[in-house]
Amino acid sequence: GCGNSTLSHDLHELGYTDVTSIDFSPACITAMRARYAHCCPSLHWAVMDIRALTFPDATFDVVLEKGTLDVLMVEETDPWNVSPQAVAAMHRVLAEVSRVLRPEGCFISITFAQPHFRKPHYAQEAFGWSLRHVTCGDGDTGTFHYYLYIMRKGQPLDLSDVALGRQLHQPPLPTGPPTPVPLDDDEDYLFAIQL
Repeated sequence: GCGNSTLSHDLHELGYTDVTSIDFSPACITAMRARYAHCCPSLHWAVMDIRALTFPDATFDVVLEKGTLDVLMVEETDPWNVSPQAVAAMHRVLAEVSRVLRPEGCFISITFAQPHFRKPHYAQEAFGWSLRHVTCGDGDTGTFHYYLYIMRKGQPLDLSDVALGRQLHQPPLPTGPPTPVPLDDDEDYLFAIQL
């Protein structure tokens, strides 16, 4: 989801010359190829869907996304209760990222999504990576915080992250009014809320 960001060019200027950028928009990729053809011919551009990457397994040392995964959550109205469709879409994309990473490869995700909303998606044992995050930005000056999530392929998740990831795939709690349940007691009826 490179869009028209200068990130690929900026990475090239910092010495990372083997950069492949993808986006699902052919017009975007055509424009980016044209923009950087003369100054950065080693940058690679491809039209591709993040849900079905066409790269072979273990292709990349690093996969970097900046805000692309946020698109998968844009229609969600309650970040505490993400729809099964959004969970499945996120899982599919992250499984593709894991697949194209080399052993010891690194997945970096930059987003405004807070850890309590995003970590459960990343913390899946099936992806075979560790997980840590860093908060960036200064909320005191009115700037937004953003979060940098770093996953390292081939390193285990912390046990607390494993539990967090499993919560995402738990069946939802029943909705509706609480059900009174009589307690086993010899006195008058006592009721408790069934949780």
